[in-house]
Amino acid sequence: MMMFSIEHVLMMVATILLCTVVPSIMRRNPRRAELISYGLAGTLLVNIFVYQAYRIGAGYWSITTDLPMHLCAWANIVTAAALITRRPALIEIAWCWVMTGSVNALITPQLDNSFPEIPFIYFVVGHTGLITAVCAAVFGLNIRPRPGAWLRVMAASQIYFVCAIAINHLTGSNYGFLDPSDPFRNQTVLTIFPNDGPWFYLAFEFAGAALFALALLPFRYGEKT
Repeated sequence: MMMFSIEHVLMMVATILLCTVVPSIMRRNPRRAELISYGLAGTLLVNIFVYQAYRIGAGYWSITTDLPMHLCAWANIVTAAALITRRPALIEIAWCWVMTGSVNALITPQLDNSFPEIPFIYFVVGHTGLITAVCAAVFGLNIRPRPGAWLRVMAASQIYFVCAIAINHLTGSNYGFLDPSDPFRNQTVLTIFPNDGPWFYLAFEFAGAALFALALLPFRYGEKT
């Protein structure tokens, strides 16, 4: 799927429509809200398992590309858990991760497949479905980020950051696009980061902190944390 191709544009339009319609339905009908919450959570989790099974069955699976170690994969799991448990802390983490990393991935897809190939469906569910799910949690279930959310999200992000760097070092992979030499950086906002290893990671931290604050700004909590 090429960036800004017809498929890509349609996917972005569908995402906007779903993020508007689904929370609205949930607010009007609490019984449907329950079903939608579990349905979205189940869809996100099943999507991960189906894709892993597809990669293994097709003989494509590789430790350097197929571990669920990209931030979007973690965001899928956290968002599913948030919809099931309705824990505010999980919803805060999901909101920030999805509205920064996942939205950027949706706008700048790194995908060579098109519909109806399984990788394409996996990408759509794991991004369009994920963004819809986190909007359903925040606006459909009306569980908003609380004061102190920024600090909690930053703490959770350090866990991901350290795990991704460690796995990348052990396997020679590029999970989280944390390799400073990654050519895909030229297609994303990551081009603003320096190429030198330590400075690259430090810049990544500062950028994440700023983006999380912006994601929380509509709730007027970024300035209080």
